[in-house]
Amino acid sequence: MAEDKNYKRSSAEIIADLLSDERVRRSLEYLQGEEFKANRERVRQEASKRLQDIRARYRPKKRTPETAARERELTLRLAEVEAEAAELRLRLSDLLEAEEKLRAELEEL
Repeated sequence: MAEDKNYKRSSAEIIADLLSDERVRRSLEYLQGEEFKANRERVRQEASKRLQDIRARYRPKKRTPETAARERELTLRLAEVEAEAAELRLRLSDLLEAEEKLRAELEEL
């Protein structure tokens, strides 16, 4: 029982020492003041706004089934056109090589 009283007394002394410290008192006054409350509210609102923006950015787009189907159609057609363009670039590259060879042969004559 004596240990418990000593523990309580030493704990009370530690708390009293902390509360008498000027930095701790200033911190407590700041935490209880209006400036801190206003800053906390501002930070909370900014965080809420940022979270809403992130959710809106990554939320699935609301589309009708027809719009989604049209988008898929256009995406597939775009892929086809891109593939055809790549083939044409390869063919053009081959033709340019052939042209260079023919010009080189002509110059040799």
